This record gives sequence, C-alpha cells and structure tokens, in this order.
Amino acid sequence: MNYLIFSKNKGFTLIELIVVMAIASVIMTALVIQQSNWNDSLIVNTQTYEMALMIRQAQVYSLGVREYTAGTGDKFNIGYGVYFDSNPTQYIFFADKNGNKNYDSGEGVETKTLNRGVTISKLCGSMPENCSGLSSVNVLFLRPEPKANISFNPATGFTPPATIYLQSPGGKVGILKIEANGQVSVTQ
Repeated sequence: MNYLIFSKNKGFTLIELIVVMAIASVIMTALVIQQSNWNDSLIVNTQTYEMALMIRQAQVYSLGVREYTAGTGDKFNIGYGVYFDSNPTQYIFFADKNGNKNYDSGEGVETKTLNRGVTISKLCGSMPENCSGLSSVNVLFLRPEPKANISFNPATGFTPPATIYLQSPGGKVGILKIEANGQVSVTQ
C-alpha cells in the first residue's frame, strides 16, 4: 500500500519572502534608473537621425532634379540644403533659388524644430576643439554631384567636415558629421 505523507511545513517562511521582496526591489530600482538613461539616449539619437535624414533628403532632391514649384525661372536646376544657425532649437531645409550656394531669407522650404528638450549645443568645422565664433553652417547639394557644398560663417578658420552637436535635457550628446563628399554619419 502506498500512503501519501503530508507535511505540515509547506509554503515560505517570512524571512524567505522578505529576502525575495528585497531582491525584487533592488532589481526594479536598477531598471527604473536605467530606463531614464535609456530614454535620454533615445531622445537625442532620434533627433540626430531625423536631422541626418533631412540632409539626405536635400541630397536626394538635388540629385533627383526635384522641381521647385514656388518660384519662377529655372525650376529644375536648384540646389537643396540644410541651414544651421545660432538658434539651438531649429534648422531650415531650403532651396537655393538665387544660386549663391547659401541660405538667404525667403529660401526656406521647411523649418524643422527639435523637440523633447533636445538642442543644438554647438556647430563645428574640422577642428571640434575650436568651435567658438562659428555662427552658421550651410550644407548644400547641387546636381549632378552628390558631394556637399559646406560653408561656414565666418568663413575664416573653418573647413569641412561640418559637425553638429545635439544635447538632450539629461546631457546625452549626439554628433552629426557631414563630410565634403556627401557622407553623413551619426555617433554618440
């Protein structure tokens, strides 16, 4: 005959439950702290990649001979570009209507606003350690070349590549680099 033996010591002790709850609390606290850091990185990365896509759109519009419908004259031989200035929360996608290879007032097609507290912290040329005094950067694409025409204001002392630094509210930094050959890269 098989008899089942039942034990009176089933379940968990109070000490075991307290230890499990303490371990779970430590793990949850670590996850919440990491979530905040992860969100901060995600915010700045998203904005940096959106900016890179806008530069790529300017290049595609120029190479694809996009018709500029708002103006008169030659509607197909217009360069497209992105203009960055001292405004830390926005940049401008523009069509170079007058052909001077720079953004001028009235040439803006779309003003893009950075959101979620991300700002442009600095604009740089080839020497990131010496960015002071740089007030604006033009990145322009002209057909039939995929290369970027990069100009700086002031022009003296700054050469391509152009480097745009974005910063999140929590201090995370995203770096967008535009090479003279048209290559656009994003790093952290």
